[in-house]
Amino acid sequence: MSTSAFAAEVPPHAFFSGNDIYDWCQHDRKAAQSYVAGLFDQAAHAAAVIDATRNFGKDMPKNDAQVDFALQRVVGYCTPARANLQQVTDVFCAYLQDSPAKRDGLPAIMFSEALTKAWPCPGK
Repeated sequence: MSTSAFAAEVPPHAFFSGNDIYDWCQHDRKAAQSYVAGLFDQAAHAAAVIDATRNFGKDMPKNDAQVDFALQRVVGYCTPARANLQQVTDVFCAYLQDSPAKRDGLPAIMFSEALTKAWPCPGK
């Protein structure tokens, strides 16, 4: 299943859709930046936890391919070392601008898609 399929519907327990974030991009840039910072930091944390599973207990995936797949789903992007919050917000807002059909979806899924499109990892 592609990431786009997951973005098709916002779960009932989600606070915001892409439409909400897009509105912030247009009218409340500080709110958009704050949300983007949270998404970025959460993805970094999730990636660290997923990567750490390589060395833990019996219930964790032993297959590096499984771990790599999970990492790709969470952070399939490689932001430049000097990228700042404004740039990451610009990338996400531009993605929302250019993807109106997806905006009713879950922002966390679209965020990864946006950054992967803007900053794909070398060799991927």
